[in-house]
Amino acid sequence: MINLFRAIVFSTLCFVSGQPYAQQSSSNLSTDLKLDDEQTPQTLIFRAPQDGPLPELVQSILEEAYAELNVELRYEPLPRLRGEQLASEGIIAGELGRIPGLSEQLTNLVRVEFPIYEFSLLLVGDPKQCGTCTPDTLSNLAYLSGLRSADQVVESYQLDIPIVKPVKLEQVIKLMDAGRVEATLMADFQYRGSALHDRDDLIVYEIQRYQGYHYLHKKYADLIPDLVQALELMQTTGRITALRETYQSKISRPILPIRIPDPLIGASSLVPGQTEVDGEGAIWQRFKQLTVEWPQQVETDTSNWPRAKQLVDSGKAQVLVGIREEQLDQRFIKTEHALARSEPVYLFTKTQTAIDKIFKQQQQVSLCVAGGHYQQTLLPANASIYNANTSLDCFALLDMGRVEGVVDYAANLPDWTEVPYERYALSDEVPLYLAFKDNAQGQLLRSLLDNEIKNATPRP
Repeated sequence: MINLFRAIVFSTLCFVSGQPYAQQSSSNLSTDLKLDDEQTPQTLIFRAPQDGPLPELVQSILEEAYAELNVELRYEPLPRLRGEQLASEGIIAGELGRIPGLSEQLTNLVRVEFPIYEFSLLLVGDPKQCGTCTPDTLSNLAYLSGLRSADQVVESYQLDIPIVKPVKLEQVIKLMDAGRVEATLMADFQYRGSALHDRDDLIVYEIQRYQGYHYLHKKYADLIPDLVQALELMQTTGRITALRETYQSKISRPILPIRIPDPLIGASSLVPGQTEVDGEGAIWQRFKQLTVEWPQQVETDTSNWPRAKQLVDSGKAQVLVGIREEQLDQRFIKTEHALARSEPVYLFTKTQTAIDKIFKQQQQVSLCVAGGHYQQTLLPANASIYNANTSLDCFALLDMGRVEGVVDYAANLPDWTEVPYERYALSDEVPLYLAFKDNAQGQLLRSLLDNEIKNATPRP
């Protein structure tokens, strides 16, 4: 077996020239790849690809293309950086698939001008540690040593933070699982095959999409024209498309990288003093406080709950703000923690007799409501409802005797009242939540905002 392996390695070094490899590289990295006198000129050796559908796709495409050139491929398990060094020295034949620009760093490698595959570089973060987890907000980071696309992100964002670069992907995952780092950068095919893919509490961003190319050491450059021709023929005949469909079908759960929308739009029902049309009110202010450190612009949309839910369901808004749990259906998910608590809703009248008339004598009465549908659901069937634009309009009508009662919150009582109104509680305090469309974006926003609510300074 040892002799066979030596023969295979030797064949890699001799394939193009057909001459014995008389002198080893000066680097000590080649000492484990000693040569024999046997030659197998139709074999090239590469660093073994990772497990997973995308690396398997690259491997299959190249093996079929090289077969047209009467070349077999063999693989040696090597760390990524060591593989690069051996490829740069010509000890192994090159790199199966890497991002554009590799030959700028490793000048002995020549790019085969045919894009073999595409992949996304993802940022996978723990919102419990890093909030929105955008690259510029991180305090630390981990990614696989030799992942050049991640190196480019660090450089472009000028990240001056502690960065851990293990040589094995399993070590990166362990760091994330143990909470030792806030986030990791990894290719989508790495993420898809890892245990992190099964965690619903993580935030996933697509940082950039890349095309991947095959690279050969320059001493094999005369293979490249025939190899490109073989790849183009596979493309023309539909073979590459068929292979991509085959390996794509192995991916049971696709990755849907998401970003926090900008602007982030909250939708709510009109509640005077709480969620005003102009974005003012206690609940709107509470919502804005949660997102004050976010880079996204925050907007508000106030109308009624049926319209608010339609906006979020259609994606025109992203957050239902200040909604009661019983108002939700299976389309939506809510935060675990309440954003606020609603104040009790009261029936205000000028006399106790009017309250008795409504609830004891069951007589027809006229009541004014300015707060929308929720208040109306609290009223008995014998109430004739007059809708006003504002709470003050309702209380003015009550003072003029035009209505017998006003349905509203105590916070909306007018300042002009000299004699206190009688009041009857129509509801208790109830928790109010944030809610979201039950999809990937909604789950992300729920995780982020739930964490913001949990960590917010308690209100006095």
